[in-house]
Amino acid sequence: MITKRENHLSSIMITVQVALSLLLFYATNLIIPHYNTNTLDILFYMSQICIIWVFLLVKLRLGTIFRMKSILNMIKGYLVMIIIGGTLLILETFVCRMLGYTAFAYKNTLLFIALDFALLVVFKLAFYYAVTILNRIGKTYINVVIIADALSSQFIREFIKNNDWGYKLIAIISPTDELSEQFENVKVMANNEEIIDFVIHNQISEVLYCIPLTDKFYQIENLISEIEEIGVSSYLVQESFLKNIHNNPTYKKNIRQISGTQHYISLKLKALLELTFSSMVLVIFSPLFALIAFLILLDDGGPIFFRQQRIGVNGRRFMCYKFRTMVVNAEQMLEKLKDLNEVSGPVFKIKNDPRITKIGKFLRKTSLDELPQFYNVIKGEMAVVGPRPPLLSEVQQYKRPQLRRLSMKPGITCIWQVEGRNKVSFDEWIEMDLQYIDNWSLWLDLKLVLKTVIIIFKGTGS
Repeated sequence: MITKRENHLSSIMITVQVALSLLLFYATNLIIPHYNTNTLDILFYMSQICIIWVFLLVKLRLGTIFRMKSILNMIKGYLVMIIIGGTLLILETFVCRMLGYTAFAYKNTLLFIALDFALLVVFKLAFYYAVTILNRIGKTYINVVIIADALSSQFIREFIKNNDWGYKLIAIISPTDELSEQFENVKVMANNEEIIDFVIHNQISEVLYCIPLTDKFYQIENLISEIEEIGVSSYLVQESFLKNIHNNPTYKKNIRQISGTQHYISLKLKALLELTFSSMVLVIFSPLFALIAFLILLDDGGPIFFRQQRIGVNGRRFMCYKFRTMVVNAEQMLEKLKDLNEVSGPVFKIKNDPRITKIGKFLRKTSLDELPQFYNVIKGEMAVVGPRPPLLSEVQQYKRPQLRRLSMKPGITCIWQVEGRNKVSFDEWIEMDLQYIDNWSLWLDLKLVLKTVIIIFKGTGS
């Protein structure tokens, strides 16, 4: 769990730092141009910097996030890196001059080395503070439950202390009272019948097992199956490691995934692409936003946006935004219309809903009412492609296997929007969402986005 996530984030951090260093080197040589060099010379030196910097960043473990108490060690690490890397660059410059090849002036290299040291230290500090702020406001936390016994106490202490990557321990489930006494600030439960309900109702993303698979008290194999059924990832801490944790502090290497998504890098790339795409949509279509807002005001003078609490990934609640397509008192009118519901299950849909305004019919037909949800994507609450975000009242009526629908970030469009729409039952709709989760890929997302664009131009929404 932590190892895989940390390794991926460390690789991304190293890539970003190398990219910043290369940009700085290029900028340095623009500020102080060297008369005897050309573009090929610059590219040659940049390739050398890339190789040397990647090697040193990996060897000195400068891709990880530091804790504030080790800030001095972090600065020392970058100082060692710059001294070694800078010395190699200067030696390379010296050899090039000796052999008669084009080389940069020593002052250019020295200026780059000094500025790069400052840049990398400032970048790491800024990143640390940004992550800290996001953690405090709950934006990057992953809620975790640990199932443990007395043997796991040292591991739990290390886990709580190691919060750099945003893991938050919500509860400990243990058959003994010993852990309750040791961890007074964490909820400790003993009743194994409460585990699934607790995971469902407390926005838990991952469950960590610190007891043997042969344990009879919690019937771990059955529990793992039930946890997987609702779409929550499961991880197992090696039993041999727990017995020797005092002699082996690198606990992150002793956790293996049992169930849950294995697409960490692809999902991060999906989030990055969707963030970029959503930002472009909001900028490019801002005039259209203004026009729609004007038409809504012109229609009945009511609010432009409709805000409603929806359920996101692993049960997290958020405020979903749409252009208002119904009359202002639509929620109050719903009770009188429930008997006319044309869709099975907890969802309410009728073909000629009297609550929909004139401009609302057009917005729904073209799906333009969904445009404000790109703001939810930028906030990290939704994705461009993913299961539609349900209401709490709908989720409360889900059967347990249907809860797996909440294991992926909700989206603006998905299979249901492009293939089923209002022609399918609620159960078929859920089945389509689970089909998307089970077969997810970036290529599938691209196909669904293209199909959605075609539907928008056809105007077949409702």
